[in-house]
Amino acid sequence: MKKVENINLGGIKFTIDEDAFHELSRYMDAIERRFTGFDGKKDIVDDIEIRLAELFQEDKQGGDIISNSKLARIQKIMGMPKEFGDDYYAAETMTEHVQKRLFRDEDDKVVAGIASGLSAYYGINNPLLIRAVFVFFALGGIGIPLYLLLWIFVPKAKTTADKLAMHGEAINIETIGTYVEDSISEIKETIEDLGKNFKKKMN
Repeated sequence: MKKVENINLGGIKFTIDEDAFHELSRYMDAIERRFTGFDGKKDIVDDIEIRLAELFQEDKQGGDIISNSKLARIQKIMGMPKEFGDDYYAAETMTEHVQKRLFRDEDDKVVAGIASGLSAYYGINNPLLIRAVFVFFALGGIGIPLYLLLWIFVPKAKTTADKLAMHGEAINIETIGTYVEDSISEIKETIEDLGKNFKKKMN
């Protein structure tokens, strides 16, 4: 009979057998090394942990205890960290069919992010079109109740995995890392632009 460990992954408690625990530790160490020197390394690793926890919850094969076989299935979805000279972690990520999900996009919102979420879901580059539709229906009396219903029932995109799913993108180690780093770069650029504009106004 294998020994088991209790772990906390992404804020969720799991039971994992001893062999899988050592493999998961090795996997997480490799992920940490993969993003050494990256902006937002902690955010990237945290988001990966949250996604791993979601996948472990969804995978019901073989019961609730995390085994090596369950971990291997999740690793195929998330991919292996690519590190120079580390053949073990050089496997390619399994091509995952990602179904788009509707979320409220609060990163690009005017009120609640409904229009931005719908535009992402339907592949419309500019949410202004969706906003114009809501205004048109509001004049007819149904736009505001419809917007409020969507606000109540459509969840907001909280995690990086949610934001990737909103655009129908694969959710794995590399895409999470790229998304977080790009988001941080955009924030830095915005802050730099604000600083430059402030200096121009002061001169």
